Amino acid sequence: MIWEISIDPIAKWLGSWSVEISFGSIVFRIVLAIALSFIIGIERSSRNHAAGVRTYILVTLGSTIAMMTNQFIFDTFETGDASRLGAQVISGIGFLGAGTIMITSRSQIRGLTTAAGLWASACMGLSVGVGFYTLAIVGTASIFLVFTILQSLESNLKDMSKSFTIHIELNSTQYLKQMTNYIRSLNIVIQRIEINTAYKESGLAVYTIYLYNKNKGYKNMKHIAILSAIRDLEYVNYVEEIS
Repeated sequence: MIWEISIDPIAKWLGSWSVEISFGSIVFRIVLAIALSFIIGIERSSRNHAAGVRTYILVTLGSTIAMMTNQFIFDTFETGDASRLGAQVISGIGFLGAGTIMITSRSQIRGLTTAAGLWASACMGLSVGVGFYTLAIVGTASIFLVFTILQSLESNLKDMSKSFTIHIELNSTQYLKQMTNYIRSLNIVIQRIEINTAYKESGLAVYTIYLYNKNKGYKNMKHIAILSAIRDLEYVNYVEEIS
């Protein structure tokens, strides 16, 4: 029996019903999938991301249902590949994830974390669907940790990196030289300047500038301080770091 070869600690604690395909196990897996994906989805919704509670629940539910269907087919007909539908979910979720990734007019790439989160949630759903409850719960906790605590750590690391890119809007092209001289005076190397043509009808001179910070010391290296200094220039309409 499946129960005799199961090595999942939670499944062993719950009993054989949680491993076999039965009404009780189906309801339990569906409820668990909803609960775990809700935890991730509510965090994403609180930060106003495109993929929120319903999206994460549907992705996780779908992968859970696919895995249970695969197990049912394999157990009932004793034929086929027990992981085939799961493999299709892993590859298929890429199409959904790709739809969340976009490049803004400010040359910023948005949605990569959301796409990765949806993919990870699909994998978590597969774990629930196959009855690997321990991995599903630990995996959900890990995904939530990455979305919350590690976000601030990543922001701090980015703010201290030597190379960074900014989007800057000048009131006129005549201020470009003045602005570049000011940036160089901050001991920052301008590696490349690109004109942003998306704003050609706005009346502004908009650029994407790639920089390298030669300063040393915690305070002198922080991007937020550098951006604040540039933002105070009277001819700068807007400036932000491109992540």
